Amino acid sequence: MKKIAGLLMLMLLLSSVSYAQFKDQLSDKSSVENSLFRSNDDGGSLFGFINPANFSMRQSVSMNYMTMGGQSLSLAMYTNSMTYKISQPLTLSADVSLMSSPYSTLGNSFQKSINGIYLTRAELNYRPTKNFSVDVQFNRNPLYSYYNPYYYYGPMGW
Repeated sequence: MKKIAGLLMLMLLLSSVSYAQFKDQLSDKSSVENSLFRSNDDGGSLFGFINPANFSMRQSVSMNYMTMGGQSLSLAMYTNSMTYKISQPLTLSADVSLMSSPYSTLGNSFQKSINGIYLTRAELNYRPTKNFSVDVQFNRNPLYSYYNPYYYYGPMGW
């Protein structure tokens, strides 16, 4: 019992002589904004890997009206083109389009089938030197994806 009491007294004596380290936590408050947007030490990147300075966007709107053989169709398309420069020789691009047909004599089912959001283009460009490039591209125009077995040469089989 004397050994335990002596050990306990020694621990109390040593703990009163030792110094604790105090860390000020008031200056390091965490928030959602601080976790998403970091300081300019890493170039102002978003989520740690997306740099807004390497991202560009442009929009376009097109409106068309077609008539042929007693049939008519009107189309409106909004396209958002986005480009991100991953590194010096590597670029990623995509076009996302919203298509709507406000008027059509081709039938209500055709009109509903063409309305929607489409990935019309996706592209990966690698250009390590001025005279050498590798481009991988995906294209899908929704106007040319309809098939008519009686007429092969026009958009939507017209």
